[in-house]
Amino acid sequence: MLGFRQDLGFAGSVQSVAAVAVHPEVSAGGSEGLDEAAVRSWETIHLGDEFEGEAGSSQVLARLSSISPQTVVAVLPFASVGWRDGNSAVRYRMTTLLPGAPDAGDTEARSWLPGLSARDGSLVIEHGLHQELGWERRTNLSGVAVAVFADRIDNPVLEAMSHFAAGNSTSSAVLLDPISGLIHVAGPGFSTAGMEAAFGRRLPGGNHLQLSYANGNALVLSGATELPQSASLAQVLASAQPRRAQTYALSLSGTLDGTKTRWRASYRWQPDDTVTQVAPFAVDASAPWLNLRLRQPIHLCRNGCRDINALFEVNNLLAQGYRPYFLSDGSLLIFAQDQRSIRAGLAFNF
Repeated sequence: MLGFRQDLGFAGSVQSVAAVAVHPEVSAGGSEGLDEAAVRSWETIHLGDEFEGEAGSSQVLARLSSISPQTVVAVLPFASVGWRDGNSAVRYRMTTLLPGAPDAGDTEARSWLPGLSARDGSLVIEHGLHQELGWERRTNLSGVAVAVFADRIDNPVLEAMSHFAAGNSTSSAVLLDPISGLIHVAGPGFSTAGMEAAFGRRLPGGNHLQLSYANGNALVLSGATELPQSASLAQVLASAQPRRAQTYALSLSGTLDGTKTRWRASYRWQPDDTVTQVAPFAVDASAPWLNLRLRQPIHLCRNGCRDINALFEVNNLLAQGYRPYFLSDGSLLIFAQDQRSIRAGLAFNF
């Protein structure tokens, strides 16, 4: 990924971020190799100390390469306006692009790339329409925010761990990573309305505490006992219905003295049978269930910036929210809003 920012003084700023990801192992509908790219450009405008606005769009391209390539292209706009009075602000926000991976920082490419899945073997992009009216109050020690929203979500991504039987027909209808066994398939679109609330507090030692709550519709899959004994993938997906749900989240973060290790621990709960996020357009939402993230700087450049960092992440440590299904072709799919996983590596900033 590559980012650019031009400050315009008191008037605001202009920013652009380009992100590219290449997945040669991913396949769908007989095509192998997934390439995706996104360019997000936006302008922030300030009118004095009271009024502020932001407008921009994301140009998204994804392509499955093989004998018969599939390409999807989308332009997804977003905008917000706000009025500030001291420490308080009222804002209206509209966006068509769902946020990237929860808890991923702005310096990670996956934060800027859209959710991709397959519908009947064809590549589709997760998007929708989000409108939000919110109020917030922030000081140096704490912050509180409340918002009401109305959403429409198209092609919501459903994630599952796959164990395909020999000669199965399911793998050709989904976006499959055969190395990890993860599949992404598009669920039915749905609409929702609800509210979000968050409270944050700065703790001694530079640590930070955040509590959040949200309610709204999320997709729920019927239990395995409610489906035919030999259900197909199409029947499992047809059982997905939006249902009202609530979610609660607690996160703690900070930096260790001496080693300068940045850490974040979070737990977000919502009903086990939900397979999509409540309030999916929420900004800075925690990943579901129990998660731990560490970022350790291991090299400093000449001007003091940390240009090499070691990363370690554990998602859904307790393996919660699993929904297993045996399909008619002998395959086993285990759906979950977020699979248990470990991610580690090095991040280079230059």
